Amino acid sequence: MSKPNLSAEVLISALEQAIDATVIIDDRNEVIFFNQAASNLWGLDKKDVLGKNVNVLVPTLHRAGHDAFVERSRGSEHNRIVGTSREVEFTRSDGEYVCGELSLSKVVTHDGRIFFMGVMKNVTNESQQRKILILQNDVLQALASDMMIQDVADLLCRRVESFVPGTVAVLMLITPDGQLRVLSSPTLPKRYRASLESLYVSSSELEKLRVDPKHATRMVWDSYRSLGISLGLQQCFCTPVSTRSGQVKGIFALYAREDQGRNTWPQRIVDSCIPFCALAFEQNATQEHISHLANFDSLTGLLNRSSVHKVIEGMINKQDGNRQFAIFMLDIDRFRDINDALGHVYADQFLIEIAGRIRTIAKEDYVLSRSGGDEFVVVVPNCPHKEATAFAEQLLATMTMPMQIGQNTLTISCSIGISTYPDNGPDSESLLSTADVALRQAKEDGRGIFRFANLEKNQIAQDRLVLGSALRDSLAKGMLNLHYQPQVRTHTLELSGVEALSRWHHPHLGNIFPSRFIAVAEETGQIEAIGR
Repeated sequence: MSKPNLSAEVLISALEQAIDATVIIDDRNEVIFFNQAASNLWGLDKKDVLGKNVNVLVPTLHRAGHDAFVERSRGSEHNRIVGTSREVEFTRSDGEYVCGELSLSKVVTHDGRIFFMGVMKNVTNESQQRKILILQNDVLQALASDMMIQDVADLLCRRVESFVPGTVAVLMLITPDGQLRVLSSPTLPKRYRASLESLYVSSSELEKLRVDPKHATRMVWDSYRSLGISLGLQQCFCTPVSTRSGQVKGIFALYAREDQGRNTWPQRIVDSCIPFCALAFEQNATQEHISHLANFDSLTGLLNRSSVHKVIEGMINKQDGNRQFAIFMLDIDRFRDINDALGHVYADQFLIEIAGRIRTIAKEDYVLSRSGGDEFVVVVPNCPHKEATAFAEQLLATMTMPMQIGQNTLTISCSIGISTYPDNGPDSESLLSTADVALRQAKEDGRGIFRFANLEKNQIAQDRLVLGSALRDSLAKGMLNLHYQPQVRTHTLELSGVEALSRWHHPHLGNIFPSRFIAVAEETGQIEAIGR
């Protein structure tokens, strides 16, 4: 059987009709073959390529060193330069992003000349889809690890910028009060960021974003185009971020430093990011809700007791050199009677009204807390004695104003205990404790008044607490003992009886006089045990 006649004409005709782009260069790196598929892939006419250096097909960034790269390949012993294939990215003449799978072959003629043939398969869609899947995987892993939304946004933006070179990714959150908050913008110019964050999104603007996604471009680009261009930004691709409930919660934008022409990849990746952004926003809302439940009183919305402790400790640990503040502990007089008379539902409304009244006179930097029952705490920064007195009087006056609860008009009073840092303690526990002692003193002195913490009285209270606990333990262990004192008739010196006296020696506290522990025993209900 004779060999088939594979003439140059047959081979060239076959390569011309190939569906993959095929390029052949000679030993001077000039293009000598450029089929129609290649022309379509690069968006270049044959006459603009044939006879030219092959670097006209290479991305501008790599053109300068391309000839040297080819020369090194000419000295290689392998016909297949890079194994099987490699992925290359470039921009067509019309600006469209292209990703191709390139394989190169080397042909040596009988006279020693070396030619290269490159075959490029268009894998743009596959490459883009793979990058979107990588992005999806990264973001979902971050969300699964309970990463903070700020960190998720940073991850998302940096990954998108690596997939679309020459761009600036920005994730923006619309706060409940309508402010646009930039969550992440690793490379966004500060002036442009400040402009975005000065934007207020009204309810009507939110509705426009919901029905017309293109309105996002008008908001975050058209209004600031001249500023953006002055800062090196040429184009913007953006889409609103909506949750599953249909609420618009933010905007994801990608700013390009060069005009992208017909390139659809930036908008495609922006649209692909929206579900991830929506998930991040929903998870953040859930985390904030859980945090709110953990840190705030569910009835009044004020900080709870554990949270106010943390805030006070934070104020103490500040390094600004101005850490003086006052703590006001407020308690409603005869609240049990109010609770019994109104019932729980109206009593809750009553407490909500009390919290509202405190809010009306509190400034922005005041810390407000409902620490339990009818007890409220207000922490006032930079509050010396005179200002503390004035605010306590304002609190008392505010509480005595009549209030309508259901069908009942109530006029109430409250008592207030005040402690100050650093005078009344080094930490939150001691400060709240001394305020509580001052509050009980106000109750004892007649209610409807305020009292400042008295260190001496607070020491007595602490002493009572320590002794009461130690006494209970000592009684259980039989550590009290009797000393007998004889009673003698003075004129005859006859023994008429003995007086039994209780004595207490504690292993750590030492000898404790009856004048101290008997009073504590009476107050703590342990006097009967001592009698027995």
